[in-house]
Amino acid sequence: MEKICPITEIISTLGKKWNLMILRTLNENGKKRFNELLNEVPGISSRTLSKRLKELEKAKLVDKKRFNEIPPRAEYALTGPGRELIKCFGYLDKWVKKYK
Repeated sequence: MEKICPITEIISTLGKKWNLMILRTLNENGKKRFNELLNEVPGISSRTLSKRLKELEKAKLVDKKRFNEIPPRAEYALTGPGRELIKCFGYLDKWVKKYK
């Protein structure tokens, strides 16, 4: 079985519709509950948001913190690697503006 290049893998994750907007929203606004994210990422469906959050968790970019409450509550936040990745977007933004 052929091993996937780590860069290809993360680009594939980031290239999926909504993932960058979810990361940006969490970066700008900190911890968010599911419905808050749903309201702050216009046009995304709850099903797609759920799927994308699971993908971002698997990629270790987003952390889901569950609270033992009734009704159940969970918050999503960027992980350390997620915050570091956001810094890379600044360099990419400068590159795009320079060579656009």
